[in-house]
Amino acid sequence: MVGGVPIRRIPRLFRRSLATHAPLAEKDCSSITPRYSVLIHTLGRVRKLLGNRPLTLAEKILYSHLNDPEKSLADGGTIRGEAYLQLRPGRVAMQDASAQ
Repeated sequence: MVGGVPIRRIPRLFRRSLATHAPLAEKDCSSITPRYSVLIHTLGRVRKLLGNRPLTLAEKILYSHLNDPEKSLADGGTIRGEAYLQLRPGRVAMQDASAQ
């Protein structure tokens, strides 16, 4: 009984039931997944140029997106305030400045 009404008299539309399992379709994620093999290869080239010194996470992310590591790091890796980097990012996220 629900609220004094027998369950048999409650219309089927208003009865609760458990959710059924629906199979999920396979999604092709190749267009949104970064090409990790290319990023790791580029990072290996950067490590050789910098003498295998330890890199921070920010440096790993930045250096793995370099367009031409040999050209960008030709002067021993002194970058801060002295050089422009040519990056090849896979995707760029920007904040909406108009707040719409």
